[in-house]
Amino acid sequence: MNLLTRLAAAAGLACVLAAPALAQNNSTALNGQLNWGDVVADITVVTRSGAQSATAAATAAGNSVSGANMAGALDAESDQTNSGATFAHATLRGGNVRDGLVMATAQGNAAQAQTVGGDLNIGASQTANGGDVLASARASIANGQTLSAVASAASNNAALAADHGDMNIAMTQDASNSAYAATDVDACCVGRTVAGASSAINAYGSSSTTSTVYADYTQTSTGAQSQAATDVYQYQGYDVTAASTAAANSATINNEWGYAQLRGRQTSTTSVSADTRVTLGSWDGTAAVSAYGVGNATLATNVGSDMVLDVTQLNTGGVDANAQFNTGSGDGGDVVVASTAIGNAVTGYVCSQCGDASLTSTVNQVNGGAITSTGSISVNGAGAIYGSASAIGNSATFITSQRNN
Repeated sequence: MNLLTRLAAAAGLACVLAAPALAQNNSTALNGQLNWGDVVADITVVTRSGAQSATAAATAAGNSVSGANMAGALDAESDQTNSGATFAHATLRGGNVRDGLVMATAQGNAAQAQTVGGDLNIGASQTANGGDVLASARASIANGQTLSAVASAASNNAALAADHGDMNIAMTQDASNSAYAATDVDACCVGRTVAGASSAINAYGSSSTTSTVYADYTQTSTGAQSQAATDVYQYQGYDVTAASTAAANSATINNEWGYAQLRGRQTSTTSVSADTRVTLGSWDGTAAVSAYGVGNATLATNVGSDMVLDVTQLNTGGVDANAQFNTGSGDGGDVVVASTAIGNAVTGYVCSQCGDASLTSTVNQVNGGAITSTGSISVNGAGAIYGSASAIGNSATFITSQRNN
């Protein structure tokens, strides 16, 4: 799940940072938030039998701020500090459910800002220095057509967007706590199952179009752990997708039709673990099982213009990824299992629709953590079987391409 999606549930809790969406002039705002207390959201939905649809959703945020100017610019300064623990638990139990959905979102500090037709100028800091962040999504049903269960946890999370306006961003994220996301599915027979868990200590993302982007982000993770775990058990499965993603520091910047200049500094001492396990009694269709763990990650893309990328990454925490698939009878189904563990990862991509666009990169990566990737597939009777395990200390990928009109 991408960063904007993970913040969607938190937006409903958010305080209003900017002027109303119809404001014609530039909006200016100052935000300061300090939370000392624990924040807990817990929902249990029990359906005995025969429900057409059932949803259990829990959202918890220590500090949450959101602002948008849909007809102009936004200038904002924001400072968030969360010293309490943040827990979100969502549980769905029952008999037959045609369509089931379980979603748990826990964030220590959450920030979101957007402009349309104006510049977005943000100076922001997020600090998580207290209790841990935990999101758990659990589903236990009999039969169903579709079942989705997702848990997402982040100590600090920021998402920014601009349309036809420049972005000038200075973002600092610092966390000394842990983040845990756990998803557990237990069912008899489901036509399509989607299960996932995502944990991050510091997450920053931006999306912009027809924009010139200047972004400076610093992420520091010194907490003990970032863990994401997904466990699916079904007596009979058809199409099954299960994925776990865990990161200490993550930055994703996407821009179109404008120059982009990015400077990132990412440091982690946190232990990262991504674990995905799927067990089926019998199964056909397609099964996709993946686990992805990374200490520091930056993904930057620009379409239609030049990009300058300056990133330094230091990881000393261990990174572990594990993906497993087990079934008694495959009945001709296809299975893909992928496990990936990386200490430091940078990807820079530039694409030009017409003319030339260049990528200039300066990347420094140092990894001192143990990187481990494991996977297993056990199946009796199947179609195509593909398994992969990748362990990489430092990874840097640079791509430029051109498409003719």
